[in-house]
Amino acid sequence: MKDIYIVFLASNYKTSAFIRKFTRYKFSHVALSETPNLEKMYSFARKYKSTPLVSGFVIELPSRYFISEKKVPTKICRVTLSDDEYNEVMARIEVFKKKPEQYKYNYFSALAYWFKKPFHKKDAFICIEFVLYALGIDEFVTMKELEKRLSDSVVFEGTMDEIVNDKAKIIGNDAYFEKKTVWFALKNFTLDIVKLLRSPNT
Repeated sequence: MKDIYIVFLASNYKTSAFIRKFTRYKFSHVALSETPNLEKMYSFARKYKSTPLVSGFVIELPSRYFISEKKVPTKICRVTLSDDEYNEVMARIEVFKKKPEQYKYNYFSALAYWFKKPFHKKDAFICIEFVLYALGIDEFVTMKELEKRLSDSVVFEGTMDEIVNDKAKIIGNDAYFEKKTVWFALKNFTLDIVKLLRSPNT
C-alpha cells in the first residue's frame, strides 16, 4: 500500500481571490503530491508568476506560494492506494512530465466548471480535471465535492508555512519566476486558444 496526497490551496494571487469570491468557496486550486510536506506538487496552473495567461501542466514547488507574507490556507488529504493503483497514478503523471507541451490549460472548462458544466477537450485540463484524471476518477466532481468526499482523510489543515520546511520556501532555479513580457503572454495565450478551438471535444 502507498499514499498519495491531494492538496487544496488558496493562493495569494488576485486571480485566486477572484475565483474564491465568485465561487464562494475557500479554496481555488487543487494539486497532487507524493509527500505530505509538499516537496513538489503536480497540477494545471499558471506557468510563470508574471502572467496568469500562460498556463498548463506544472510541477509546483512550495516556494511559489511564498512570494508575499500572506499565509496560504492549505488542506492535505491522504489517499491510500494499492501498489498497482499507485503505480497507475504515477504512470499517468509521468506522461504529463515527459511531454508537458502536449497538454493545454482548458480555459473553456475553467469557465464552465463554475456552472457545473464541464467542457472537455482532448489533452486539455484544469486543476480539478487533472487530479481526477490522474486518480482514475471518471465522473464530474467539483473541487468542493472532492474535498467533502475526502473529509475523513485529512492529515493537515492550516497554512502552508506550517507544513513545508524552511529550505522549500526559498526561491531557487524555478522557471516559474522568469520574467515574461506582455507580448509573450498574449502570443502564447492566443496560440493556446486556437489549439483549444481546433481540438476535438471528448
